[in-house]
Amino acid sequence: MKTIYTALFVSAVALLAVGQSNAAPTAIKRVCGEAPAAPAVIEGKSATEQAMRQTAVAVRGYADKAVNYLSCVDNADISTAYLSQPAYRAAIAAHRDQVVDRLEMTVGSFNSELRAFKDQQSQVASK
Repeated sequence: MKTIYTALFVSAVALLAVGQSNAAPTAIKRVCGEAPAAPAVIEGKSATEQAMRQTAVAVRGYADKAVNYLSCVDNADISTAYLSQPAYRAAIAAHRDQVVDRLEMTVGSFNSELRAFKDQQSQVASK
């Protein structure tokens, strides 16, 4: 009997955690808006100089927006009643980590493609 109550309790806690983790991004969206969307990064080996410049502008703009968004998330004026809930804070932290990971991957991918573009350009220039 004790096992059934324990299972019910764990299920209820899990449902509450899921509900709160879904609420956290909603609260952040209400305060900070949507997280910025990462731009597409083109392949450096086959890109033109103009396309690389346009991609660089898009990536820089995205990076600026993402940093501003993260600053908003970090400084969001959210009810202390919500912030006192560990599941809510964990959901905000997970969301923030996802935005940071996406930013790092996008910038890293662009830098790799930029190196490939520069290598391709130096090979063309040496011929």
